[in-house]
Amino acid sequence: MKNFMILIFSLLAIFQGPSQVFGESKTDLAEKDCLPEYRFDGKKLILSEKEWQERLTPEQFTILRKGGTETPFKNAYNANKENGIYVCAGCGLPLYSSNTKFDSGTGWPSFWQPICPENVTLTEEGWFFKKTEVSCSRCRGHLGDVFNDGPQPTGKRYCMDSASLKFIPK
Repeated sequence: MKNFMILIFSLLAIFQGPSQVFGESKTDLAEKDCLPEYRFDGKKLILSEKEWQERLTPEQFTILRKGGTETPFKNAYNANKENGIYVCAGCGLPLYSSNTKFDSGTGWPSFWQPICPENVTLTEEGWFFKKTEVSCSRCRGHLGDVFNDGPQPTGKRYCMDSASLKFIPK
């Protein structure tokens, strides 16, 4: 049932398209967000399952470590319009800027590009219905999926689970 709902919301987003872009979403704004202090330094965070369970809430553990998905429209950041950055809830690596957040109509926070490309890892999954999983480059935590139905300038929709993120206001 959960996979069916994800498929339905994805199809709605394809036909509906992004309805509102938060703030000025220009490539130059996003490029200046990739500051040296935000860039992934290549050092991985590796913890045991027990250590992750102690570090994360049960919902965060299910999403980040088990690849789960939260309920659309009933999450912390879908409607957030504040300026700031979104970091990984597991390890604190900066992932997305509010400059690239938009309302995809899917019920999950969506971005048209990461704060620094090397901060996320993309993995293609599936045989028939292919999708691309997005994970944190530092801790390998599952963040969400990326689709090719986002707004310009990238045409991408990084559809993230709020529980995998922590928002830091500017």
